[in-house]
Parts: sequence; C-alpha cells; structure tokens
Amino acid sequence: MKVQVGLVAAVFGVFMPTATACGGYRAPMQKSSFASLNAASGSAPVTVVASADASRTAIPEQLVVEGSLSVEVDQVTDIVDALRSQIDSAGGRVVLETVNGAETSWYAEIKIRVPPAAVDTVVKWLASRGTITDKRITANDVSKELFDQDLEIANQQAALDRLTKLMEQGGLAMADILSIEKEMSRIRGRIDELRGATRFTKDRVAYATLDVSLRARSGAVHMAKAKAYPGVRGAMMYLVGAGERPANRYGAGFVIHPAELRTFSIEVDVFGAAANAAGDTRSRAVLASIGGAFYSDFLGHGKRQFLNPYIGFRSGYAYLDSSRFLSQFEAGIELVKTKHLVIDASVRATALIGNTSDLAVVPALGAVAAF
Repeated sequence: MKVQVGLVAAVFGVFMPTATACGGYRAPMQKSSFASLNAASGSAPVTVVASADASRTAIPEQLVVEGSLSVEVDQVTDIVDALRSQIDSAGGRVVLETVNGAETSWYAEIKIRVPPAAVDTVVKWLASRGTITDKRITANDVSKELFDQDLEIANQQAALDRLTKLMEQGGLAMADILSIEKEMSRIRGRIDELRGATRFTKDRVAYATLDVSLRARSGAVHMAKAKAYPGVRGAMMYLVGAGERPANRYGAGFVIHPAELRTFSIEVDVFGAAANAAGDTRSRAVLASIGGAFYSDFLGHGKRQFLNPYIGFRSGYAYLDSSRFLSQFEAGIELVKTKHLVIDASVRATALIGNTSDLAVVPALGAVAAF
C-alpha cells in the first residue's frame, strides 16, 4: 500500500506543475520523484520541455491581419456584386453581407475573409472603384500565443501518457484509481480546449478579416412612392322596377384612393338626365360615396399583375329625383395592376333610401394612376 501511495504522489508531484508550465510558474521537480516513478513503471525517463530552453528557439512570425474600410461609391449594388467576384477569385469568402436601400441600394456592410497576401489587392481594387474615407488595418503577431499553446499541449499530453501507463500497471487502490481518472479527465478537457484555441488562431492567421462599409456618394436614395391614386370611372346605373322612369342612365365620375389602394376611397359619379314615357325630362342623378374594399388572401392578396378580385362596402349621398341615403355592396376585379396604373371593373348593388326608395345595379370600368 505504501508503494501505491508513493506512485500516485510521484505522478501528481511531477505532472501537475508541468501542466501549467506554459508561460507561468513551474514548480521545481525532485529527482527522487523521477527516480521512483521511472523505477516503478520500468520506462525510460520523460524529458519535459523547459520554458528557458524554448525561449532560445527561433519562432516564425504568425500575423493576424484585421481591418475595416469605409468607401464612398456611385452605385452600391454594382460594387457589392463585383467585390464578391473579386473575393472569390482571390480565394476568400464573404461571411456577412447586409445591403439597405431596396431597389437602389445606398448602404452595405460586408465582412470578408481573404488570404493575407490578397489584402493589398482588395484595398487597391476598392480604391479604384470609389473613395476610401477611412482605413484601419492591423497585423498582430500571435506566434508566442501559438508556441505557448503547443508547449502546454505537449506537457499536458506527457502527463496524460504517464498517468495512462500508471493505470495500466494495476494493483492500485480504488481511491487512487478514482483520483487518477479524475485528473486524466481534467487533462483531456484541457488538451481539447487548447487544440480548439489553436485551430481558431491558425484560421485567423490563414485568412485576414476585413469589414467593408459601402455608402452611396449622395447618401440615401429617395425611392418614388405613390402619395395617392386619382382616377376616372365610366358607369351605368340600372334602376330595378323603374316603372315609367328610364331604367338606364349613363355617366362618369372620379375617384381618389390614398397611398394604400382599396383601403379607402372617395368617389363621385354623375349620370345624365333622361326623359320618361310622358316626355318629362328628369334631372341628372348623382352618387357620392366613401368606403373601402379588401383582397382575398387565398387569391393573391392583390399582389398579382392580373385579375386581383376584391369586395367592399360604400355609403354616402345620392340624388335621384330627390335626395337619398346611399348604401352599396361592391364586387370587383383589377384587370391589370402595375406600379403606376390600375385598371379595374366592378359591379355594385345599390340602395337609394329616402321618401321613396329604389334599388339599382351600377357596373363600372375605371382606371387610377399613381401620383
């Protein structure tokens, strides 16, 4: 039992300080511990790299190149596309791209990664396409960081190998086995952590990182947007149960939609005078209404270029031989819809309510243009 405890103590006395030797404090190692451990394991002595010896080793320079550039250009979108091609040809990649300004872009943020040798080429290319208003590029040497990580990995691996051999000998008490396994798990975790940090640092060395900001020279580009949609209508009013009155009257009118089509509109239709069977001339009829309509989500939600159906409701004032209250239910379809022009056809079931009431059907064809 005393021999077993001595072996464990020897392992922890030698390799626990070694694991933290990189760039920090190194505890002195006793020759008796090495002798006991080597004698017990039957293996050759392990040579642990000393930081004093490592400091005399020539370490190649390892540079992490990072930077940012602000560039003013005439057309942001064109430069973004061309820059992407330039980066691909240089063996790099675009890792982040943000473009603002809709159809005419006026601002873009691009993060690129290229081989360090291509940085000057990219900077010169951007300078030839616009005006560089701000440039900051740094090169940090991480050779010592990488060397220290490699040194600590080697020391940790040596400690792990020694503990592994000790476990393979057998004859250890359960408490010693648990202590050694716990220490081995800790060392493995530290080695994985160091290897991950090394891979990350080497990737930063292999590829320079540049944040490129592109801005249009004129600043934000104003995008044309309709303030309203004024238009004209041609309509016919058919009176249901007209009796001796003329059943059909033809007319025209105007309509004004706000910037959002169909949600609300103001319309006025005027129909011509007509004579009845007795020869009496009737006055003109007028329908003035406000109301709105909505599209079907299942039928394109008004975003198709052709044949967008809609329904709506309207109310207002009517004059037909006398003043009336006007109520209408509308069903329509946009025959053609572009950014600047909409042509539609509709039919309205109309109630004219007053001292005398009438029902009418009002089909119409209209067109509105963006203003």
